[in-house]
Amino acid sequence: MKIKTIFLLSLTVATLSCEKSEYTAPAVLSGESIRFGIPDVSSGGGLSSRAAGGPLDEFPEGGSFGVLGYCLAQKGDNTGLDPNTGTDSWEAKAPRSTPHLFYKTEVEYNGSACYYTGMQQRWYEPRDYLYSFFAYYPYEGGYFAVTPETAEGMGAPTLTFSMPFEGGEVETPRTMEEIPDAMVAAAMDATRGDGHVNLRFYHMLVGLNFKANNYNETHGVVIHGLRLAGTFHRSVKIDIDKGQSYPEETFRGTFAFLDGSDETDDVKVLAHQSADRLGDKVLMLVSNPTANPYLGDIEIYLDYTFMGEVHTNRYIGSVADFFPQAGTIYTVELNFIGDAFVLNFVVDNNQVWEDGGDSDLDFE
Repeated sequence: MKIKTIFLLSLTVATLSCEKSEYTAPAVLSGESIRFGIPDVSSGGGLSSRAAGGPLDEFPEGGSFGVLGYCLAQKGDNTGLDPNTGTDSWEAKAPRSTPHLFYKTEVEYNGSACYYTGMQQRWYEPRDYLYSFFAYYPYEGGYFAVTPETAEGMGAPTLTFSMPFEGGEVETPRTMEEIPDAMVAAAMDATRGDGHVNLRFYHMLVGLNFKANNYNETHGVVIHGLRLAGTFHRSVKIDIDKGQSYPEETFRGTFAFLDGSDETDDVKVLAHQSADRLGDKVLMLVSNPTANPYLGDIEIYLDYTFMGEVHTNRYIGSVADFFPQAGTIYTVELNFIGDAFVLNFVVDNNQVWEDGGDSDLDFE
């Protein structure tokens, strides 16, 4: 009996010792709140002005973005957050991470600082913990679908932007001013020592504006109407771990830069003269590099008068062979040569977000 008692006592002590060695103290929060710095907008060459429905060269005062914030991954048995993962890189802990710090939280910018309402999240006490933040703009409007669907969802998030149109016919009027300048940002493996969370936003869409060049030797041309019509790509999905993809979603419609029925829109281009940014508008579209055509099945139509003859709804060309890259504004040149228009697509050096290159939307 004595031997049995000693054995049981030894087993109990060993068990308690084992449990004690596996116990992990909870992570300790500091007294310092997590703050966001003034958001930066990636822009290769500052925009001289903002056209109607056009892109942003700086984060708008009064604008807000949504953010997801991560630090600790879940324990192996999913019983809670594991403080031992605080110093792990995002790549290492992403599969078991949840947005436990921020989940689709609205952060507003008042022109001088960013703030969010409700519970103020705090940094953890250890200064070597690594944090990752993923943001999207705009917050309002329901343009972005975000996963995980709850703050308890594990794994790298996805951000899917969709244009504010769906279905329709080619003749359906569309308003380009309804299209937001969709942007995303990431700050991975940031530390408490960085101070504010600094986010740099990248443009997701392509910008198009039009310019008319009259190379006719003697006669001017009057442009009354300018329209893009056809089928457009609707969505772009960013998986933080896997990169970009493009859902097979489209919409149809017509975007008007100049209203052919309104004489106040008329643009007269004299011989050997040019007219920039027709309609003072920039159309922003989804460019899908995995599709053909890249911008969709789109055609350009003009209403114009030359030497007293009126041409209505004249087909000028398509954008089938044009490969635009996200984060870049292009000028579509309407070159009037002889008695006809010839198209040319060029990077607008005064309005280029990314120096003609692709936006850095891959957060791997």
